[in-house]
Amino acid sequence: MSLLLRSPIHGLWSKSAMLITFKGRKSGKSFTTPVRYKQDNDVIRCFSVSQNQWWRNCRDGAEVVLRVKGKDFYYAAIAIKNQPEEIKKWLVIYLGKFPQDAAYQDIKLNKDKTLVEEDLERATHNAIVVEAHPT
Repeated sequence: MSLLLRSPIHGLWSKSAMLITFKGRKSGKSFTTPVRYKQDNDVIRCFSVSQNQWWRNCRDGAEVVLRVKGKDFYYAAIAIKNQPEEIKKWLVIYLGKFPQDAAYQDIKLNKDKTLVEEDLERATHNAIVVEAHPT
């Protein structure tokens, strides 16, 4: 996916997927990972689960580079965790746009494609929202 998002044919994927590049907190080494995102004006949000490791490098306004729609932008990222109501709000918006990603959060869908409420409640305690603001 990283190669595709850097290629001239990125347009097929970059409306919903981006690359986030960040420095390791301990190593200082640069890492890049592809993620699905949701943009609201200047703020870009992506999601992970607490078991994944990469989001831990996006705390307290960490400098990141986001490759969005074929261009690199500099952002400050914060990882939002342990805020169930805030996380639920953004998960509902995000999964409303990308219901196929509910499985990554261990959320099942009802027959009408709405989120199973019990799964959503549980996921709010495991989900991480990485919120990026332009610098």
